[in-house]
Amino acid sequence: MIPRWFWIAIFFALLLRLILIPNPGFEADVSFWKSWGLAVLDMGVVKGVTVTNSNYPTPFNYVLGFMVWIYRLFADPHNFNQFWSNTNVLFLTISKAFPILADFGIAGIILWIGRIGLFVIPGLTRNPSTPNTGSRLGGRDDKRQWYFLLASLYLLNPISLIDGALWGQVDSLGLFIFLLAFVAVLKKHPLLAGIIFMAAMMTKLQNMIYGPIFFLFIWQYLGYEGVIRAVSGAALAFFGLNIEFLLTRNMGRVITSLTQNYDYFPWMSLNAFNLWWIVSGAKGMQVSDKLLAIGLANAKTVGLILFSSSYLFGMLHMILRVIPGLTRNPSSMKNGSRLGGRDDDERGTIIFGFLTALVIANAAFFLFQTQSHDRYAFPLNVFLLLWAPCALTFYQRPLLKSQSKFFFVLYGIFTLFYFYNLHTALIFNYPHNGFPILSALTQAPLTIITSVVLLGLFVVFVSFVAKRSHWLVSTIPLAVVIGLLTAKNLPLLTETPVLLTKFTPYVNEQEYGRPVKNMPVNAYFDIKKQAYLSDQYAFYRTGIGTHARSFFNYDIGGHFKKFSTDYGIDTEAGEKGSVVFEIYGDGKLLHRSPKQGRFDLPGHTDVEVAGVKILGLVVTDAGDGNTDDHADWLNPKLFPL
Repeated sequence: MIPRWFWIAIFFALLLRLILIPNPGFEADVSFWKSWGLAVLDMGVVKGVTVTNSNYPTPFNYVLGFMVWIYRLFADPHNFNQFWSNTNVLFLTISKAFPILADFGIAGIILWIGRIGLFVIPGLTRNPSTPNTGSRLGGRDDKRQWYFLLASLYLLNPISLIDGALWGQVDSLGLFIFLLAFVAVLKKHPLLAGIIFMAAMMTKLQNMIYGPIFFLFIWQYLGYEGVIRAVSGAALAFFGLNIEFLLTRNMGRVITSLTQNYDYFPWMSLNAFNLWWIVSGAKGMQVSDKLLAIGLANAKTVGLILFSSSYLFGMLHMILRVIPGLTRNPSSMKNGSRLGGRDDDERGTIIFGFLTALVIANAAFFLFQTQSHDRYAFPLNVFLLLWAPCALTFYQRPLLKSQSKFFFVLYGIFTLFYFYNLHTALIFNYPHNGFPILSALTQAPLTIITSVVLLGLFVVFVSFVAKRSHWLVSTIPLAVVIGLLTAKNLPLLTETPVLLTKFTPYVNEQEYGRPVKNMPVNAYFDIKKQAYLSDQYAFYRTGIGTHARSFFNYDIGGHFKKFSTDYGIDTEAGEKGSVVFEIYGDGKLLHRSPKQGRFDLPGHTDVEVAGVKILGLVVTDAGDGNTDDHADWLNPKLFPL
């Protein structure tokens, strides 16, 4: 029976969303939906994606095209002034309807999980002594009350309200589809689960990070045959969703859409209040993630190591929980769930491990990766609600029973601070589209405090899991972090010279093409006339192929005493090539070469760089234009102090 108060919650959840729809929200995102969707409607998905700056997975553009198609039923999308107005309520209503409907779909999945009675929340029912229910916690309807509460918490959560109905993003749509894949696994339909998972990934690319966890979950829950079917379904869906690109031989554009975001915004934090927001001093979108963070490891590398080790922690928790004798707190499923028998207890353990790993993966992705968006922690809003009854079912200790409401306190803290993160990120860009009372709270110290709180909550969560897991779950990831950072800094420890090509410049400017590692500049255009860099047919295996005029800045952290390099015009260049090479240390000129021509032998220099943090490499056109100025930094090396 649906409680009356839940209908009231539904009413207010819908009302609040309807009130927020006319707000222009994050205007750039809504404009992207219009641009990409109209291009698909007018030119088809293949050409439409090609002519726009769409950086979403290609099949998502079908959704955007459908938005504009619906709009066309009521108004002309080619009426420029009307369609492109930021206050176009018709388009705002159509585009925001997708995440709003997904919000209610997510609430429905939460209720479905409650209906099948997988897990209950100990210590939170009003009739703890009801007999003959298969639980010490009250009747089956009583258990469901708490899933109505969880669904209400999601629908009325300000995180859910701001992301879809105000901001206009589709994070809830991607999450809803992913949860449908989870439901398909629980209903033992692995082929369908794989198909749906791929649809979820092709809607929101961030769902990609759940792939290894998801398929490990299927393997544990449905066995080897199940995971084979799921992988087959995912492969089938991938080609099916991209069928038009496949038939027109444009699969390269599909691959680009899946990989181009890796370094699309090379900043420490895209307004995500996380570890790198703190490191950057609340200037995450102004500080490059190529700056060194720990020894020779730059921020991007350190972030990847921390995320990967956290991910490993979650997967080990999944794996070792199902191995008898390797968990400190065996499940109490027989007393806390309608799942009976050993096999059902094992299924409950698998689901618990899966949900725990999801929370860890999503939180670590948001908190530790550089270039993390403010919205990347949105799924935690749901994963935590699903995890709570599962965890409290397994850990039925007296202490947890008396403090089970503590979860909701921590969840409330997460909601408060992460909502502040989302709202602040919105008004950083559009000050007039936020809530006036909160719009003044953008001071840097508040954002730093928010970052610290969110990191602290993650530490609390991981500590909770680690204390109840086998020691290997914590020890192996910690060893991985130490091992990878040690390997990265081994040249400093052994005083071994380091090739400059091991570093990534945080400033990279070049007038023609792009710099190429270990090949001349024309290799950027796939014109590989030479297998190696060369100057007057003196060949080099390592170096940087560039073109005048160019300017690179490297953070070398003051760890080196000498920089050594050869330099010259590459053999592939025409006879008019002529350049000058310059080396700077913290903005001070350390070396300027004589004019180098196409037929000159390679030059060489050794430069003292003790105490230098920023190494700058400049190639000028020698004052006679940059025709044929294919310049090479050859075998550039740094020697540790």
